[in-house]
Amino acid sequence: MSDNTLWYGYLDAGERSSAVAMDNRLSTGDPTTVYLFNLQRNEIIEYKRAIVEPKLRELKGKEQELETELKSAYRKARNGFTPRGAKIASIPEKGRAAAPAKAAAVTTDFGADDYDEEAFVDEAGDDEDDSE
Repeated sequence: MSDNTLWYGYLDAGERSSAVAMDNRLSTGDPTTVYLFNLQRNEIIEYKRAIVEPKLRELKGKEQELETELKSAYRKARNGFTPRGAKIASIPEKGRAAAPAKAAAVTTDFGADDYDEEAFVDEAGDDEDDSE
């Protein structure tokens, strides 16, 4: 396999053999697994490295004609794919507290003549009028 970002090859796995694409930018979050785009299944699948790597080889002969189809199909599959190794910003990591919600600004600067009708807002946001 080359050091390029995308590698196109063939997975020799008997009846399940298929042309595949590997994108080195996709991380499973687990060093013992790897993502491969499987053209036969038309999806990105997580494989155990120890099992799949010995079965990978370069495209040869007529298989090289599949490279254009692989590129196109991989791009479509990649657009709707989120790798498990990617972090989701809205979910706090274990052991880290979520960011506290920002409190609404409270104005405490009352003018001298503003005490005729005092109106207060309770926590639910309802206006309470003490003048009744």
